[in-house]
Parts: sequence; structure tokens; C-alpha cells
Amino acid sequence: MWPFSKREGPTDLLMREAIRVARASVDGQQIVAQGGGGGVETRWRGASRMLRSMASWIPGLGSPRRDFNQSERRMLVARSRDAMRNHLIARAAITRLRTNVVGTGLVCRAQVDHEALGLTEEQADKLNGRLDRLWSLYADDPRECDAEATLNHYQLQALVLVSSLVAGDVLVASPDQERPGCVFSTRLQLIESDRVGNPNGGMDRVDLVDGVEFDSLGAPVAYHVCTGYPGEHLAGKPLSWERLTAFGAETGRRRVLHVLADKERPGQKRGAPYLAPVLEPLQKLERYSSAELMAAVISAMFTVFIKKSSDFPTGNLPMTALADERPEGDDTTDGELALGEGAVIDLGVGEEPVVANPGRPNAQFDPFFTAVVKEIGAALELPLEELLLHYSSSYSAARAAMLQAWRFYSLRRWWLACDFCQPSRELIIDEAVARGLIDLPGYGDPAKRKAYCQAIWIGPARGAIDELKEANAAGKRIEIGVSNETLETAAMTGEPWQQVFRQRVREVEQRRAKNLQALPKGGLENPPDPKSEED
Repeated sequence: MWPFSKREGPTDLLMREAIRVARASVDGQQIVAQGGGGGVETRWRGASRMLRSMASWIPGLGSPRRDFNQSERRMLVARSRDAMRNHLIARAAITRLRTNVVGTGLVCRAQVDHEALGLTEEQADKLNGRLDRLWSLYADDPRECDAEATLNHYQLQALVLVSSLVAGDVLVASPDQERPGCVFSTRLQLIESDRVGNPNGGMDRVDLVDGVEFDSLGAPVAYHVCTGYPGEHLAGKPLSWERLTAFGAETGRRRVLHVLADKERPGQKRGAPYLAPVLEPLQKLERYSSAELMAAVISAMFTVFIKKSSDFPTGNLPMTALADERPEGDDTTDGELALGEGAVIDLGVGEEPVVANPGRPNAQFDPFFTAVVKEIGAALELPLEELLLHYSSSYSAARAAMLQAWRFYSLRRWWLACDFCQPSRELIIDEAVARGLIDLPGYGDPAKRKAYCQAIWIGPARGAIDELKEANAAGKRIEIGVSNETLETAAMTGEPWQQVFRQRVREVEQRRAKNLQALPKGGLENPPDPKSEED
């Protein structure tokens, strides 16, 4: 302590405060304001431990493995699946993504790089047609693509998307199995995240985290998969763990596809469920909605109670008469009171009903419910109108909500194509070349292999609120040169422009052959001259 006298004046007090501030400044700390109440001890308010609003918020720093450990991940997966089964908003979010991202399936159209392969455009078109036919043989038949011989490739796309969103990730193995009547032997086997883990439930290692084995750079080397579900013991062979290598030892081909819902941190090995950030408000909202619904049901029930005084002439109204007045299906017995639709209940002498009016339906339920769903939708990147399928606002607002949602759908579609669709297609092209089903010169060269495997994945069209406005806008974009017919055709119809154009040419030629002029606004393209026809 600084040796001050007992009788300190204002000057001495100011000097002491100045010394304290100077010492604190040397230590690199900002002094808490004594009288203002708005100062903090840190330069960033968000880092303060003194503010009342931040004092109890002290999270810890940890690695991706520590911040997303195995026990927490399993609990999130279990709750996410339960929400998918039983919570209406949660199921709506997942199914909305499945319908708009995949729908009837992402269709593959080969787009080989003819310049890198030294081919002309005509040769590239022919090669694209052959590759598309090979892919159609595989993707359209469940026995060809699905290890369980149940779903075709387009249905597998939807299952992969839903599984990755609900559980955080899903593995797709590619076992080789010959089947009678099949052209290919590569099968796609979906493995749920529950089966992926450390062998025998062991602890994580430096190179093994939650069933994912990786090298010094963090690249996956192998995945450890249980033959069944841990904790589920069935008669027969006991549970064991298999080590599935991620890449082929000689060719480097991807053998196991790991489809994650999201990867938010470098070094993250497993994916978090899509619903993880909103599980708590979802649970509370579901309980609140169920309680309001039950209160409305109770309020809607109309029950008549007959109260008898001590001088009630019980002999004049037998119990059989009261029983006859009860509605059909009412199983209320003597001594057991229950509400019912139009029920008539006889009370004993001295008994008096006390009815609590719940006051339902609650007029404030819908505004509050909508406000919470808005917050949930913002976290899930789904507008309220899209999440509830309720477009009650203006055309501009509804279109803005649809466009914003489709930005998110397009991102998820691209993610699914990169992680599942394109890698599985490349496996089939590899097998087709190895079996001699197609001749691709120089396919062993990695650069040429990429040129041969290039393709676009086209999903269902976005749709339009006002198709005439959308069509006019598409034509204007093509006219000013900011778009082309291929992009606009894919966006509006979900079909490749080349296929639409070829079909259109066939239709026009057939109309010309029959001399039909029944086309709107102008008729046929380049219609025949009537004078030449008369001659």
C-alpha cells in the first residue's frame, strides 16, 4: 500500500486512483468503470466475464473431437431421429429438403471434355450418348445398384440425403458381388452412422476418431464398421468390426463414400445432424402445441351434470333413463366421471361439479407459434412460407421466399452430387472400362479419366408462381446475353436442352409433313409458302 496519511484529501484520493489506473494499464487491462455501469474489463464486450449478461457464459475451447465427442453425437442422433418421427416441424423440414433437393432423382447427363480428349463435338455427343446409356442400365435397376436390391439410384439419392441430414452422416460402401442377369457387379451399400465406431467401443487414438482412421494429413484411410448395431445382440454370429479401406491400394479409386450433412471445422471427422441446433426449441414447441391442442379438445367437450339435492325425488327418474340419454359409445360407469362429447353424468347427493374453463382455442397461439417457427426456419435456412407451405403474403414476398429456399436447395443438391452421385458414377465407368463394355482410350491417365467422367446432374425444376412472368424473364435473360437456352431449360423444366431440342425438331418435322399450322403466335418455324404449295 502506498503510505498515505489517515486524513486524505481529494488530491490524495485522485492520486491513488491515478496510480491504480496506471498499474492496471501496464498489466494490459482496462479498468471497470466505477460509476458509469457500462464499462468492461476487456476490449471486446463479448469476452467479458464481469457483465451480468455474460458472466455465466463461459464455454471451453476444444478440438473438433472434444467439442463433438462420441456420447454427445449419439444423443444428438437419437433425438434427431425421434424428432423426425414425432415432431411435425422437424419432419416437415427434412421431407421438404428431400422433395426439393432430390424429388424424382438427379438425372445424369454426360459432358465429356472433348477438347482435352481431342474429339470433335459430334464425336463427343455420340460418346455422351453411350455413357448415358451405360449409366441408365445401372441406375434404373435396383438389382444393379442397390446392395439390398430394393431401390434404384434415384431412390438411393433420397435415402442418402435423409440419412445424412438426420444422423449427421452416412457411409456408402461399394462391395463387388455378381448377380445373375446383371451387367455390373459394383453394389452400393448404405451404412448408418450407428454402425461406424472404434472397434469394441475402444478409445480414440491419434489416428482414429469415432471409427474414422486417417493419416498424418487428416485424409481418411479406413472406416471401422460393426457387422450389426452395437448393443443389439441377435442369435447367430456375434458382433465384430470390419475395416473398410477408403481408397484402393493400387488404383486409388474411392471405395467408401462418406456423405456428411455439414463439415463446419477443419479436422472434423463425423457430421452433426441437421436438426442439432434447433432440437431444444423443437421439443418445447412440440410440447406447447400438444398442450394447446389437448386444451382445445377438452374445451370443446360438452358434458351435462345432473345435480341432486337432499330432497331430490330419485324415484321419479330411474338411472336407466339417464343411461339412455348418454351418447353412443360412452362407457362412463357409476362412480367414474369423465368428460365426453355430449355426455350426461348423474351426480350423487351433495356432489357438485367444478368446471375449469381452459379458454381455448387460444387467440395468441398462432402468432407465437409462427414467431418460433420463423426462428427455427432461419437456423435451418428455410423461410417460414417454405417450411409451412403457406404462401399467404403477396406475390413478391412469396417469390422471394421461394428463391431464397432454392438457393439452399441448390447448395444441398450440389453437395449430394459431389459426395454421392458423381463418385458412384465414376465407379461404374471404371467397371465398364474394365469389363470392355466401352472403349475409352487413355482412361488410365488421371487427367483423361476426369475428362471422360465429367457430367452434369439435373434435378427437378424449381417451379414458378407465375409461369408467364418466369418465361418472359428467361427469354429476356437469353436476349441480353446473361444466360443461355441450356441453363434456362434446365431451370424451368429440369430437362437437358439438347434432349428438348431434338424432340422439338422431331415434332416440327412431323407437323410440316402433315402441313399442320396449329401452333400459337406465328405457327410453324419457317412455314411453307402458300404460293409454292399451290404451284
